[in-house]
Amino acid sequence: MNGIILCIALFEIIPLYEIFPLGIIHGIVSGGLESYCRSFFGLLIPPGSEAAFYALYAATDKGSSFIGPAVIGILIDATGQVRTGFFFIAVLIVLPIPLVWMANAEKGRRDALVMADSLKNGHKSHREATDGAQKAEGLLARES
Repeated sequence: MNGIILCIALFEIIPLYEIFPLGIIHGIVSGGLESYCRSFFGLLIPPGSEAAFYALYAATDKGSSFIGPAVIGILIDATGQVRTGFFFIAVLIVLPIPLVWMANAEKGRRDALVMADSLKNGHKSHREATDGAQKAEGLLARES
């Protein structure tokens, strides 16, 4: 009986050996990724609209918490293999890379300032809104 328990305990080392390093990597990467994403998203929010945009961010973040597992469950049920779920996750992880690569944070920030200015002053001409945004952006640069 002790031999069986010892063998089971030794077998338990195998998944733990795999899980702990992956868990550590996941913990380090996911925390940093989430904070970087929120900071990047914050740059693109028009001043004065932070509550609405962060509410959208929170809703989409929480929505993915049940949609992702549901899709993976459907894939596993349809194919009978867990690997299908891992392939789906791999695609979802890689899919945003080109989108983030193409994002222009400077232009997004300028557009957010133009939008905030046009919402504040009513809908002015694009030239007037752009001039106001450039003045506001200059103020932001001096504070940094």
